[in-house]
Formats: sequence, structure tokens, C-alpha cells
Amino acid sequence: LSLSRIVKRVEVTHGVTLKLHDSVAALIAARCTELESGARMIESLLSNTLLPKLSGEFLTRMVSGLPITSAEVSTQNGDFVYAVS
Repeated sequence: LSLSRIVKRVEVTHGVTLKLHDSVAALIAARCTELESGARMIESLLSNTLLPKLSGEFLTRMVSGLPITSAEVSTQNGDFVYAVS
């Protein structure tokens, strides 16, 4: 649900479809190993890791005057990988 909200927010705000590879959800699940924390840990991971970096990628393009035509998040070596063009 949280990832769907992020995808929707990017589409509404920037008019771009954000593609999230299946490996993104798998990495989030792998990092959230404490059952007691539940959704709080997921929200924390998204708010403190994924969203700031994704926002930075968008802002870099906007400040440079470059249009945003595509956005995608995947994973590599246990980290999120961002591609915004």
C-alpha cells in the first residue's frame, strides 16, 4: 500500500509513472525482519531512505531545467538504485 501511494504521488505531482521493480518490495521485506515493528519499520525505511533519495533525483533534474520523463527504482547489491530521466 505504501509503495502504491508513492507511485500515485509521483504520477499526480510530476505526471510520470514511477516504475518499481519487484526487487524493491523484496528488499524492503528483507530489511524489515522484526515482526513487532510491522508497518512502522516499512514507513521508516521509505521515509528515511527511499523517498529522500528519489526526491533528490527529481530536484536535481528540476534545478537543472531538465524535464522528468521517466522514473524507476530497482535494487543492486542490497541497495536501492534510482534512474530518473
